[in-house]
Amino acid sequence: MKRFFILAMAAVATMCAAATQRFHIEDFSILPGDTVTVEMLLDNEMEFTAFQADMYLPEGLTALDSSFALTSRKSSSHTLSTSHQPDGAIRMMAYSIQVKSFSGNSGALVTFRLAASEDFTGSAVITMRNILFTTVLGREIPFENESCTVCYLSKGDVNLDGKVSIDDVTDMIDYILRVEVSPFSKDNADLDDDGLVTISDITDVIDLILSK
Repeated sequence: MKRFFILAMAAVATMCAAATQRFHIEDFSILPGDTVTVEMLLDNEMEFTAFQADMYLPEGLTALDSSFALTSRKSSSHTLSTSHQPDGAIRMMAYSIQVKSFSGNSGALVTFRLAASEDFTGSAVITMRNILFTTVLGREIPFENESCTVCYLSKGDVNLDGKVSIDDVTDMIDYILRVEVSPFSKDNADLDDDGLVTISDITDVIDLILSK
């Protein structure tokens, strides 16, 4: 009977290791001098009650310490704490004093506000390391390290080649005519920030080019 129990526990451990578990940030863009809300996503096939992870930010990006928060996937007893480590990492730790599980199997678990310096030029990488999640039985499950790319937004640079040129104008015309364009940054193309890409935005890009 004891041998059967040991084999069963080994099988469970193997399944845990094989299960798809990720704690990560998707690639995103930011304007120099701007501040955005970043989502940290948990994809999980198991139930977890707590976690610990270290996040490393590149030069030019700063997390607002007071902005870290758990989303609605937490229970009422979950607490999130952050601290700065000697190696430059921001360590996050969340737990439930009632040993409650995070809800759901996908979506944002943590959000925070991230500020870019005025001279931020990307592309930069945010790295997640030392990721450990705790199961309802108190077992720690290590996750793979993760990283995401942060690109800077530059109004008018719709093809993300680092400059504003007639090529961007051509791509904007194609976009309006519903011709497939890739890469294409709608945020960079929307110069008047009205949520649309129209002929007025093309006029603004042409003005940018002529003003150089």
